[in-house]
Amino acid sequence: FFFSAHSTAAFPEGSLSLLLWMFRALLLLLAQDALSLQIAVRPLAPATLSRSPAVHAQFGGGEKPKGLSRDSEPEEFFKTNMDAMSDEEKLKSPVVWIGLSILVLPFIAGVIALEFSK
Repeated sequence: FFFSAHSTAAFPEGSLSLLLWMFRALLLLLAQDALSLQIAVRPLAPATLSRSPAVHAQFGGGEKPKGLSRDSEPEEFFKTNMDAMSDEEKLKSPVVWIGLSILVLPFIAGVIALEFSK
């Protein structure tokens, strides 16, 4: 039926269009679930359970803590070694150069790659 000695084509006339029609029908059946609207039904929680109760407890009295300002800042505060260095000393540190190169070199490499891709 499919391979006739008289025909040069692999399929007889009309069978190719039948195969295409069957393929389209199969795709339509498979895509039916993807095209349908799927609504998930879940129970609604009561409004009283969705909110957590506010905490009204006060620890340590009624005085509110004051914010940190220059006047209330203690004289001795935590400083790193980098805070104590001058700007010239910071630029001599390899940590600064490594950090700057990590930030800048990827962009330079990207510009070079874009120029060579043209």
